[in-house]
Amino acid sequence: MVSIPYLDKADLGPLADAAASWKALPAKYEALQREFEQRVVNHLKGHWDGDAADAAFVTMGRARTEYENAATEAERIAKLLLDAHGEFDASQKQLHALLDEARNDHYKVYDDGRVEDVDPRQDSPTASASPGLAEERKKKLDSLVSRLTRVLELATAADEAASAALERDANGDSQSFNTSVYTTLDAVEADQAAALMNKKGRLSDAEITKLNLLLSANKNDPEFSRDFAVKTGGENMLSKYNELMSPPAGTTLSKEQLAQLKQLKANLGTTIGTATTSDDHRKGGPDPEVTKFQNDLLKAGQRDFNANPTESPYGLSGYQLTSSLMSEGKWDKDFLQDYGDALITAEKNGANAGQNPDAYWGYPRTLGTTNIGALDPMAGFMDALGHNPDASTEFLTSDATIDGEKVDHLDYLLKDRHWPEGAGYTGDSGNPSGYNNLGHAMESATSGRPFDSDGAPVKHTAERAALMNELVDTIGGDPGLISGSPRDEMRDSLGNMTAEYMADVQAAFGNEQGTIKPFGEPVNPPKGFETGTLVPFLANVGRDPDAYVAISESSQANTAIWMQEVAKQHPGYDEMTPAMENVAHPGGVVAGILSDARDQAIFEEHSASDKDFNDAVATGDKWAGRGLGMAVGAATGAAAPIVGTIAGWAVEDIQAMVVDQVQQDTTDEAQKEAYARYADGRTAVRDSTADSLREAIRNSGVDMSPQKLDTLAESTARAADDGHTTGATWNSSGSGR
Repeated sequence: MVSIPYLDKADLGPLADAAASWKALPAKYEALQREFEQRVVNHLKGHWDGDAADAAFVTMGRARTEYENAATEAERIAKLLLDAHGEFDASQKQLHALLDEARNDHYKVYDDGRVEDVDPRQDSPTASASPGLAEERKKKLDSLVSRLTRVLELATAADEAASAALERDANGDSQSFNTSVYTTLDAVEADQAAALMNKKGRLSDAEITKLNLLLSANKNDPEFSRDFAVKTGGENMLSKYNELMSPPAGTTLSKEQLAQLKQLKANLGTTIGTATTSDDHRKGGPDPEVTKFQNDLLKAGQRDFNANPTESPYGLSGYQLTSSLMSEGKWDKDFLQDYGDALITAEKNGANAGQNPDAYWGYPRTLGTTNIGALDPMAGFMDALGHNPDASTEFLTSDATIDGEKVDHLDYLLKDRHWPEGAGYTGDSGNPSGYNNLGHAMESATSGRPFDSDGAPVKHTAERAALMNELVDTIGGDPGLISGSPRDEMRDSLGNMTAEYMADVQAAFGNEQGTIKPFGEPVNPPKGFETGTLVPFLANVGRDPDAYVAISESSQANTAIWMQEVAKQHPGYDEMTPAMENVAHPGGVVAGILSDARDQAIFEEHSASDKDFNDAVATGDKWAGRGLGMAVGAATGAAAPIVGTIAGWAVEDIQAMVVDQVQQDTTDEAQKEAYARYADGRTAVRDSTADSLREAIRNSGVDMSPQKLDTLAESTARAADDGHTTGATWNSSGSGR
């Protein structure tokens, strides 16, 4: 790989000069051709005939062609050198920027790529007094290392591609000018990667390293990805992937070799995904060659691939291989629809009409010794939807026609399908249930962003809001669908989805003055969520510690913003009082339902402990900021990010306050009685509401006496307290307690 010192100090001037010189050559060759025509060919025409003349004019014709070929080759080499210079120059500038950033942030970058934290605060009392400092520094260090590696990968791939292109003799000899040399590094690298995928026999470690380098450097490049996919072919792509992931029996892989294969899975999946989207904006419609590649993948899903023909059991099916790759990257929306329909059709036509995927996808098929991938292809497909929001929304709100029968996608996946359990089926030892992957798809479908994205919130569309409403009605209307079944693996995702729609949740419990506004299109207009299904839905989902934290943080963040809005819209004390009580009450209802749900998880289901909830609070605070962003976007119409949209109120202060409030709504490990926990929940919601009220007034510019502020804070806290009681009672009565 290109080293840091080499790229840092490389003088790219001579390369730029060479490119400029080659760029000037075509005009010179064309001038020579014209001079040859005028001074030789035209001068002889009409003055010389006979056999010798005929032979001479043929030779002179070939000379004319050579002039043209020389000009063409010079032009192409110039383009190649310009492309190489552009790649090297961009990489060098990125490296210089990263080295400057490292120095400014007190990190030392060594010549071999190692990065060391040399911040003097690390050895001072400041570090021990700030527990978050070490974690923050580690995140920055990891980010620097990742970005440095990426720059060096790009420079190395470009360097090797340029070398290969310049050494290439397309005509196979040195007696004539080349007329088909490369003009871009993308084309060179695509050829190199495709050649490795098309090679007969298993790749060596060095070849796998080379393939990884090429894919990693270009996996998000549409032109490279398209050429690579087309030149490799869909069926051959799956065959080689199956071979690489399934070494012959008796093969022992080192940790480094296994890490290389895992990286290859990620790089190859992302590259193929990019290839499927490479023609999305093409004039004239889809690229026929990309369409053929996609159709080949679909067709190959139906066959089995045997990585080692002399051994049994056999390898994986095309669906299993494609889904394994699909869990990475962004894939074409239409292709994902076709693929999902094909997958469900295969299952419905298979063992017990989809009720026994264990047998359909299991033995004699088996993962190779690397254990990379998953036996249940639906798990990988769900994660593909989880990373492709437009596709997930369309798929989970549509149906397929199989043998003349309509099959609703969501009903099949959520209710009808039996999901095989076990790490071998999901490819994830930490989450051995495919319902976890289904949860990822539902998160993406309802939020409009990848399930694992920390990016800005996306305003809800009518389709996504309708899907969220359907899920609340379905799960809330049948609590047994989740409780006591493997589907409880989805609770964390359902909690994130609830936090995403917190404005609609709170509005369902009271929004008399219309202060609470949805983030985008509302749920089930004009009625909103039905409380008859929303309450059991929240009670069920809130039993998961991660879901509890997400919903709690988002609820309190929303309440804080609604109070800010009330303070701006109703500056008079008399009209402000009922308005503040109106926006405080719904947050109290949510808190009451969650408090009771948490008790059920600890004391009845025994599915979680005090420590689980406390740990979830300690590690998850993203929904405080995200909830603020959506509430501000709804209230002001402004798009995220939210910094600057709250006049006089620092976002960080609100986020810290919300996290602290949620922490207060947990109990000490020694507390065992439910009544103590219930009292803590009531106290926390009262305190958090009063704190939010005081912050709203303080930052609104409203002039209010301390006595009136205390009275207003108390009345607002009482409204939240009443809401908490209502929510807890509502939930207890619904659960039969």
